[in-house]
Amino acid sequence: MYEKIEKTRLFIENMIGIKPEIGIVLGTGLGNFTNKMEIIKSIPYNTIPNFPLSTVQGHRGQLILGKIGGKICIALQ
Repeated sequence: MYEKIEKTRLFIENMIGIKPEIGIVLGTGLGNFTNKMEIIKSIPYNTIPNFPLSTVQGHRGQLILGKIGGKICIALQ
């Protein structure tokens, strides 16, 4: 299990190249929150090794890296 988590962590770190200051989990009804962000990068869940896929219709299933209020954020959308 640890090896899978480590592989996922390294993949995400390599893809984003920046250490986020804030992490946000967006639930139903909050997906449009990212419209307020200055998007830096978007990574679909299905491209991230060992990452669970969204099973809720309407959930975009992507990891979003961006800025809001001058802070670097990562959001699960």
